[in-house]
Amino acid sequence: MTKKIKILVLGCVLGLAALLVAGFIWIRILHHGPRPGMLKDIHAGLQARHLKDPDQRILKYLEIRYGSMSDPAHRQDAFLDFFNIEHIKTLQLMVKYAPESHRQEDIHAMARWVADYRDTMTPNEKAALNARLQTAEGQTMLRRATAQYNSQDVRYRGHTAPVISQLLRTLNEVEQGR
Repeated sequence: MTKKIKILVLGCVLGLAALLVAGFIWIRILHHGPRPGMLKDIHAGLQARHLKDPDQRILKYLEIRYGSMSDPAHRQDAFLDFFNIEHIKTLQLMVKYAPESHRQEDIHAMARWVADYRDTMTPNEKAALNARLQTAEGQTMLRRATAQYNSQDVRYRGHTAPVISQLLRTLNEVEQGR
């Protein structure tokens, strides 16, 4: 082979390799990067992390993420996001990387928020939530969320059991119309 052909073949091989690397980066990193909801969750968590009181940290996180918690629509959005796959994945990362001193107290504070949400819902709010959950989309959302949660590490599920317990209790009471 002549020197020109060797250079041409080497150039083609290097060019092809560069295209493959660029394609891999596009598909893996850029195309499947963090979703906007995930970024909102992370941003809200970072903004609230400086607060000392776990209940205040959770409330601040929720208000940054969803808006004023005095608005029933915002509270419902926050509750329903517990059944959003991307939100579940983001919460898992947030729990995993939270400071050890905050982890369990934040989980318990979130469980208290869910219990408080359930206890303060009006009958109309419960009926509206139940109607939304009884739709085909609502049932699919619940099944997918359950599968996602069950696929998580057993330690994560153990740590977050207080929140899951309150979520299930809320779903049950809403469905029963209590």
